[in-house]
Order: sequence, then structure tokens, then C-alpha cells
Amino acid sequence: MLKNKYPLIMVLASMVIAASVMFVHLYSHGKTKEIYLGETEKVILMLKKDFLSDTVNNLIMEIDSLREQKEAAYQLNTDARQRRFVEEYYVSEEEFAAFYEERFRGDQNQDLWTAVLINEDTDELLYASDHLKWDTPAQVEKELEETLLSKGEVRKGSLRGIFGVSKTYVETQVKEEVAASIRNRRFSNDSYIWVNEVLNYEGGDRYAIRRVHPNLPETEGTYLSTHTEDLAGNRPYEEELQGVKENGEHFFSYYFKKLNSDEIAEKITYAKLYPDFDWIIAMGVHVDEVQAYTEKVTGDIEGLTSESVFQILAILLVILLSGLFLIQVLGKARMMENQRALLNEVNRDLLTGAETRRSGTKNLEKLFQEYQRSSGVTALMMLDIDRFKNINDTYGHDVGDEVLKKVTMAIHHMIRNTDHLIRWGGDEFVGVFPGMKEEYLREFGEKISIEVEKLHIESAGKPLKVTLSMGFTMFRAMDGSYEDALKRADLALYESKNLGRNQVSVF
Repeated sequence: MLKNKYPLIMVLASMVIAASVMFVHLYSHGKTKEIYLGETEKVILMLKKDFLSDTVNNLIMEIDSLREQKEAAYQLNTDARQRRFVEEYYVSEEEFAAFYEERFRGDQNQDLWTAVLINEDTDELLYASDHLKWDTPAQVEKELEETLLSKGEVRKGSLRGIFGVSKTYVETQVKEEVAASIRNRRFSNDSYIWVNEVLNYEGGDRYAIRRVHPNLPETEGTYLSTHTEDLAGNRPYEEELQGVKENGEHFFSYYFKKLNSDEIAEKITYAKLYPDFDWIIAMGVHVDEVQAYTEKVTGDIEGLTSESVFQILAILLVILLSGLFLIQVLGKARMMENQRALLNEVNRDLLTGAETRRSGTKNLEKLFQEYQRSSGVTALMMLDIDRFKNINDTYGHDVGDEVLKKVTMAIHHMIRNTDHLIRWGGDEFVGVFPGMKEEYLREFGEKISIEVEKLHIESAGKPLKVTLSMGFTMFRAMDGSYEDALKRADLALYESKNLGRNQVSVF
């Protein structure tokens, strides 16, 4: 009854809501305008802040990605050069040393590689890149451990070569590419990204150097001071430095002339510290267009007439129709869900969780038809629990049920999702295993037997040992139906029983 009333309830509720909305709209038009303008200004500022932070953070992610790409690329280059040295292992040590040194001295980019060659027998430094600070093997090795980003190592007799690309070289390459990328970016409203490199986190004169500034490229390379004041007497550099020191990022405002103009405007700025480079990456945008935008919105609101009332009614009608449609869709979805749950209950044995005989028979028929269409293999198993009637008679049906559940659970843990375990009747089960080859049947059955014997089942404090008798066979080309194969599995099962139970037989 309640389900049938849902559409009527929704219609009535929608009518009440529509009347209330119309009353509020007509009564509070002026107040709504005032609140809307205030909130609009807040939203615009929030969106501007989001734009600034998203842009800067996206750039930082690009820097991290570029560093990872460079590191991977230079490691590949290092590995390739290492393989080239290995190809020369057949020459003498003197020839290898000469080849090693020539490879690095003759390189077109002398700054790219950092390399040394050590004679470990004499502890002599045979070759070292010019830009290394130290000149003894031990000192040089330590320096390389601290400076190399990618590393390769070769040995030829008493010779040991260590080489790679330094972190400083890679970072220099990344900085140059990032700076070029920043200079090439274009944003609306005179926005741009700039980078200051911190030299002294305590502030003061020459606390930082301007690295990138697209709008004022002539200022790149100049030193900055936290004592510098903007056109309103604020100290933006000092505020920026303190903010990133405390939180890693900071929003702040300052007053700055617009590009190619003497007009002074407030600028909201987001700055974030990239500590690996000691970079403060910042972006700002003027906020004076907020007032112009709110004035435009005021004119639009004042121009609204009764047309807005009909628009609201149309929207509410769409919502109402959509709601009714949604109720129908949800009702059908719930019905289908209940049908699936009911079907699952029908197809699954409530006690063991295995497939029912009714469901299993359909799956057997389907799998046999698939076998006939393909050239694959399918194995069939029939098993029952040894002396299960005695277990029920001696220990009671509760213990018997526990045995059935634990045996089924143990077998389920050993089979795949594509396999089937069917409760055929009582303590008798049928298993179907598509793709299992005949030579693995006995081994598979013995593994199942071992796992079942490990089961911990007690009655009145005494352990109860459970064993299985199993029969295996395969679908054969001569079979007219799955029942022919099932008969062979049954014969194999009885052979296991005749052999004394707790056996695996393959027909």
C-alpha cells in the first residue's frame, strides 16, 4: 500500500515546495540579491585562490615528474655505457684504462659525466673528472656516493671504474627547462608565475635571488630583500618568507602596478616552497575585476521579471517528473536485486554453500556442451565422506552438519572460481574442473584428502577424523552426455571404497 502512495506523496510534497519557493522568491527578492552579491564575491575570490594554488601545485608536480624522467633517462644512459665497457673486458688492463679515459675525455658534453678509474692494487687514482673536488680514491668514492644520481660500475682485473651523472647536473637541466616552460606560459588578467630562490631563510638583504619573472625579465638574477615595501607600505617578501617557513605555502595580498600601466591594484598571491631547490614558486592575480563583475550581476538581477517564476516552476516540474521516473527505476532495480538474491538461494545449498543438484545439473549440461564444441579437457570428480552415516548416528546431526560444512569449505579453498562443487545428495559431492589435465587428477585428489584430514573437528572434547573416498574421470569424445562421464566417476568412487576408503581412484 505504501509503495503505491509514493507517487501521490511526491506530487503533494512538490506542490507544497513549489508554493513555498514561489512565496520566498517573491517576498525576499531584495535580500536574496544582497546575499547573492556578497557570496558571489567570496566565491570569485575562492575560485581565484583555487586557480592560483592549482596552477602552482600542478607546476610542482611537473617538476617532480620531469626529475623522475631525467633520472630514469640518465640511468638508462649509464647502463648503456656500462654495457659498452663490459664489451671491452677482453683487452688488457692498460688498453682498458686507455679506452675508459678516452670515452670520458672525448665526450662532447664534459659536464654530463662524472667518472673515476682506480687501480685497487696500488690504490692509485688513474683518472678522475676535472670537476671532482677530491684526489684520493677513498675521498673520491665518498664524493661520488653523495653526488651521483645515476651510477655505473665496472671492474677489469685490478681496475675499478665508477661513473654516472651527478644530481647537480640533472637539477641544473631541470631548472633550466622549468624556467623556460614558465616563461612560455600565458594566462589571462596579467597573471604569471615567478620563482625566487631562497639564499637565507632568516631574511634580510640578499635573502633571495629572483630566478624567473616573465613580466620583468630584466630583474632575473637580482637579489631581493625582506625589507622591501610595496606601494601600500606592506612588506610582501617578508610575509611570503615567513608564511612558507611556517606552513610550506601561503596566501597574501600586496599592491602592485599593472603591466604597462601606472594603475595600482591589489594582487592576491599564492606562494609555495619547493625545498629541494630552495625555490619559492608563486603566482598572483589582480582582484579589481571582482567589483566590475558584481556590478554586472546586480544589473542582471534587477532585470529579472516574472519570467523567473515560470522558470522555477518549469524546473520544479522537471524535478517532479525526474523523481517519479527515479522511483520507477529504483523499484525495478530493487525487484531485480531481490530476484537475484532469491535465485542465489535456489542455486546454493544452504548448509554447505555448494551448488545445489538442480543448479549443478544445468552447469554440467552447459560444460559438457562447451567441451563438445572445443578441443579442451574437463575433469569430473565424485566423492563422499567415509562412514558419514556412522558420524550422524554416533555424534548427532549437528556434528554431521559441521563435517559437511568444513569439508566443503576446505575443498572450496583449493579450487578455482571457474570450477564447480555440487552437493549431489547427502554427503555425496560432484566436482567439475574445466582445463584440468588427466595426469594431475590423482595428485589433486590426494591434496584434497590431506587437507580434509587436517580439519579440526571435535565431539565431546574428542577429535573426529574425517576422510574421503574419491573417483575421477574425464569427459570423453565417446560420451553422449555428462551422465556417461558421471557414471565412470561413480564407478571410480566405488573402487576407492572397495580398496578400503580414504582412496583416490581414476577411471
